[in-house]
Amino acid sequence: MPVHYVEERVKMKLLITGDLHLRASNPENRVDNFFETQLDKVEQILQLASKNRCQAILCSGDVFDNPRPSFDVLEYYIKLFKKYNIGNSNSDEIEFLTVWGQHDQRFRTKERTALRLMESLGYMQTFKKITYGKDIDIYGCDYGEEIPIIENEDNFNLLLIHKTILDKPIWKGQEDFLQSDKLFKKNSYDLIISGDWHHPVFYQSKTQTILNCGCLVRKTLNESDLIPHVYILDINDEDLTYILNKVELIHEPADKVFKPEALSREVNIENAKLQEFISNIKNNEISNSLDFRKNLEIMMKPLEEPVKQILLKELEIL
Repeated sequence: MPVHYVEERVKMKLLITGDLHLRASNPENRVDNFFETQLDKVEQILQLASKNRCQAILCSGDVFDNPRPSFDVLEYYIKLFKKYNIGNSNSDEIEFLTVWGQHDQRFRTKERTALRLMESLGYMQTFKKITYGKDIDIYGCDYGEEIPIIENEDNFNLLLIHKTILDKPIWKGQEDFLQSDKLFKKNSYDLIISGDWHHPVFYQSKTQTILNCGCLVRKTLNESDLIPHVYILDINDEDLTYILNKVELIHEPADKVFKPEALSREVNIENAKLQEFISNIKNNEISNSLDFRKNLEIMMKPLEEPVKQILLKELEIL
């Protein structure tokens, strides 16, 4: 259990960012150089952390889009972290703290992955609990893990978790998420920072806050209207009150980075339907069964009845 001490009566500053999904290739419908755009966004984050004298950067997981990205990705980000003195080896460096997202893992394992490499080199750190000073505790919760139990209710308690948290389902039948009001009631965390869901959320209940910055760079049309941003968290070490300051990152408008024809209203509607369909497949774990017809019936649940009948009729013909 790493323990880090900071001078008492000094405000603690942390920079909060969402999923990074670092990669080299361009996603579908992006027309810019996505790799360079990502690199620029990450550099903005490191500049902000340095300028604001943050002790650490908190990333909500899915640091990498693939557990084994290209050497270019690793090389460029290692150089960038060196440039801004990011690491966990001495007190003069800004720590990069994160949790394991599903994209960071290879077949649900953490060995021989880019995040494990960056951690072994001292540039990033995954964790279960870190204590700053005497009364600031930060808990880490990887993808698929249970929320840790708070050890000291009197401390300032922060949870960094890679899990979708929403106030209500986004689509009919959505189950793979944690509900915000239940979290507030069952957990006394002062601040919960979540990832996995690529759209920003911000919920508050009395003195508790749940936030998700959303993805750092817009990958899909479904994210085209997002404004990339981070938060600077200011914790007063005397009375443990905190302030969250939202900082928007420099970014191009959607029509500059996405194919113009892809941004049409009709395409966006169809894309939303596709995302719902894919999520339904994911939530029902289609691949667990080898029964094709059963899997097809599960996948067709969100479809309208006439569409289902057409598909079933075509299946009988085949």
